[in-house]
Amino acid sequence: MKRKKILSLILTVCLAVSIISMPAFGAETDSKGLEQAVVTMKQVVVIPDSYKDFTHSSSQYDIGDQKVTIWNLEWENSDDNNGYISASIDENGDVLTYNKYSPSESSNGLAKTTKEDAQKSAEEFLNKVIPSYSNQMKKIDTNSNNPSSDQYNFTYQQFVDNTPVDFNRVEISVSKSTGEVTSYTGLNPGAKMSDYPATSGVINLNTAEKSYIDKLGVHLKYYSSYDYKEKKLNVFPGYSVDDNKLNAIDGNTGEVISLLNQDKVYKYKKNEASDMTNAASSGLQNSNQKLTGEEIDAIGNVSKFITKEKASDIIKESIDTTNFDMTINDSSLSKDRINENYIWEIGFKDGDGKVDAKTGELLSFYFYNNKDGNENMSKSDAQKVAEQFLKKNAEEKFSQTKYEDSNNLKFKNISQDGNIYSFNFVRQVNGIDFDSNSLEVEIDKTTGKIIEYQNRWYDNVTFPDISQAITKEAAFNKINEYGDFGLEYNLTDNNKVSLVYNFRNLKGNYIINPISGVRIDSEGKTYKDNKLPEYCDISGHPCEKIVKELLENGYYISGEKFNPDSNITQINFLKYLYSPEQSSYSDDDFYEMLIDRGIIQKDEKNPESLLSNQDIAKIVVRYLGYDKVASHPEIFKNPFNDSVEYQYQGYAAICYSFGIMKGDNNGNFNGTSKVSNAESAQIIYNILKQSQSEK
Repeated sequence: MKRKKILSLILTVCLAVSIISMPAFGAETDSKGLEQAVVTMKQVVVIPDSYKDFTHSSSQYDIGDQKVTIWNLEWENSDDNNGYISASIDENGDVLTYNKYSPSESSNGLAKTTKEDAQKSAEEFLNKVIPSYSNQMKKIDTNSNNPSSDQYNFTYQQFVDNTPVDFNRVEISVSKSTGEVTSYTGLNPGAKMSDYPATSGVINLNTAEKSYIDKLGVHLKYYSSYDYKEKKLNVFPGYSVDDNKLNAIDGNTGEVISLLNQDKVYKYKKNEASDMTNAASSGLQNSNQKLTGEEIDAIGNVSKFITKEKASDIIKESIDTTNFDMTINDSSLSKDRINENYIWEIGFKDGDGKVDAKTGELLSFYFYNNKDGNENMSKSDAQKVAEQFLKKNAEEKFSQTKYEDSNNLKFKNISQDGNIYSFNFVRQVNGIDFDSNSLEVEIDKTTGKIIEYQNRWYDNVTFPDISQAITKEAAFNKINEYGDFGLEYNLTDNNKVSLVYNFRNLKGNYIINPISGVRIDSEGKTYKDNKLPEYCDISGHPCEKIVKELLENGYYISGEKFNPDSNITQINFLKYLYSPEQSSYSDDDFYEMLIDRGIIQKDEKNPESLLSNQDIAKIVVRYLGYDKVASHPEIFKNPFNDSVEYQYQGYAAICYSFGIMKGDNNGNFNGTSKVSNAESAQIIYNILKQSQSEK
C-alpha cells in the first residue's frame, strides 16, 4: 500500500508542473540519455548491490516551446520484499524526484536520528542534487512536519539577493530511523537558471498592499461544512484571498498580473466543481443515503412522492434530447441529509439526472456521447441560452445568484474541453457569495445544446450576521500576519520570470473569522496547526533533554511554557501520551476515543483532576495492552519498598518490570503522590523506548 502511494506521488509530481500536453512515450530508447540518467543518479546516491532488478521508462513533455525528455528509473531490492529506489531525471541531468523505501527500515518508537542531524543529511543531498545553486537555497518553515510521521520533512526555497523565488522549491524527507534521505521532490522538467530582473525601481510595499486590496481584494463569503455525526449543516462567514491564487501585483507597475497556471494538465471532473471552488463545501451527491429495495417500495407507496417515470419525464422535457439515447438503465431513490428531501436519480444510456421526489424540481443532469455539430456559438449567445434555461427551471433561485465569469481566477485551474462553455451563478446572501450553492450550466458550442446542469442549493439554512465584520483592509493585515506579503520572483502567464508582490506563505486555503480575525479551518472552527511549541522554561532543568527529544518526535504539552514542576492533569497527560493523533479530536471526541480503546472508563473521566502515580500506572498498562493481566493483583509481587494499594499492584509491577516507573531514589512507588509534567515526560519517554525495544 505504501509503495503504491509513493509511486502515485511520483507520477503526480511529474505531472504537476508547467506542462501543456500529456506525455508521449517515444518508440525508440535513447541509450545515451538513459546512460546519463543512471550515471547522474549514482553520483547523487549509492545504489546498494542488493538493488539488482532495474527497470526504466521515458516520457516526453511539451514545456513552453521545447520538448523535454524525462527518464524514470527504478531499482528493486531482491533481498528486501517491496524495497526499492526510484528516481526521475530530465535530459539536462537534473534530478526531479527521488524515493527510497525499505520495509525493514521503518521507524518505531523514538527517532534514532536527531532533527539537527537529519537537516545536515538533507543539505548534503541538496549540494549533490543541485550543486550549481544549492548555496541559494534556504530552509523555510512550512509547518509540514507531521508528528506521527517516521520522517523529518524539510522545504528549501531559492532566494536571489534575499528575494524568494516562488517556483523553485524543493522538499526533502529524511528517515528518523536511518538518517537517510528517503524522498526528494525538486525542479520542474527542463528548468534552467533564469535571468532574474533587478529589484531596483519596483514600487514600495505600502503601494503594493493598497493595489492588492483595491484591485484584487480580500473576499468575504459564506462557507459550509456538514457534521455527519451531529447531522447538522454549519454555515459560517470568512475572509480569504484564495480567489486570487493565480493573480498578483506587478512589482513594477502596481497593476494586476496573471501568474502561470501550472495545473493545466488536470482535467475538470464532472460534478466536482464545489470541491474545486470551496474545499469546505459539502455536495448534495456526497450526502445521499442509499435506500434498500424494501425501503424504496415503502416510500414509493407514499402519495407525496412522484414516480420514477414522472422523474424521468421531467428530465427529458427539460432538454433537447436529440442525439442522446434516453433508454433508462437504472434508477434509485436517495435521501439527502442536508435538505432532508428524497431524490430520484435516473440513469440513461447516454447520461443521468436527478429530480426532487416531492416537488419535481430538476436538480441536475449530465449527458455525454454528444455528437459534434457544425455550429460555433459565441460565448455571449451561449450565456443567453443558459440564463433562459435557468429562468424556466429555477427562476426564484436564479434571481438570488450572481454570474461568476469563468475568466475569474478561481476557475483558471480548471482545464475544460475547448468546445464547452461553463456558466456558474453563485448564490448571494447578505450581499456576499455562498460558494457552496450555485447553479451551473454547460453548453456545447458546436451544437448549442446544454449538456450539463447542476443545482446545488441548501434549503432552510441560517446565515450568520456579518454586519460587524472587520474591513477588508483589516482582514488583509490579519492574513498578512501569516501570509508574508512581499516581493518575490514568479512565473507569469507568458512563462517569464517577473517580480511580483504576493502572499509568499499562502500555498493552501487560508480563511479568517471576519469578526475576530482569527484563522479558522474548513469547518469554521479555530484553526489548529501541527507546529510544535518552543518552551521558554525548561533551559537548565533536569528534564530539558528528554522534553526536547520528545518534541522532536512530536510529543508535547500545548503552550509556550512546559511548567515542568507543575502537577499534570488527566487531560494533559492523555494528550501528551497521544500527541501524534490528539490534535485531530475535540476534547469530547478525544475522550470518546480513549474510552472506546479502554484507556479510561466513563466514570474515570475527569479532565482537570491531578494524576497520581497509581492513576498513571493504570493508564500506562492499558496503553500497553496488559490491563486484563494487571487486573489480577493476586498473581503479582510488589517490587517497590513501600506498600502499593492492592488493586494497583498489578499495574505498578508491570510498569516496574518494563522500566517505565521505577519509583523514587529510595525505591518507593508513592502511589498517591501527584505526578509533575517533568515526571510525565520521563514516563512517556520510557514507554516509547519500551515500545521501540519490542519491535
